Amino acid sequence: MLETDNYTAANTRETIFSDPRLQQLWDQDRMLGQYLSQTLKLTEPIAWDVYLLYPPHHTWDMTFPPMPTFWMHQLNEEPTLFLDPLRLKQSVQDLLERSIIQ
Repeated sequence: MLETDNYTAANTRETIFSDPRLQQLWDQDRMLGQYLSQTLKLTEPIAWDVYLLYPPHHTWDMTFPPMPTFWMHQLNEEPTLFLDPLRLKQSVQDLLERSIIQ
């Protein structure tokens, strides 16, 4: 989260993404971050710089986001879950492989 985060900056940033599977939303009140913080049981009141993996076609049918299958962060939280790009990549590949097999 940056001081310069605002609706205009979010829309400008969105033009960089060209993959139709991606969608960017602006959450002015940071409600999702607050809910995720509670789901992940963080000490930070707002989750940001978190990487969440859910199986394909997973739906959120509750007020709070469900616990992800796997997650990592760049916060002052659980050190074993601190972002490791290679581990995250492997976890994504594993999840995709499991979903193809099923």
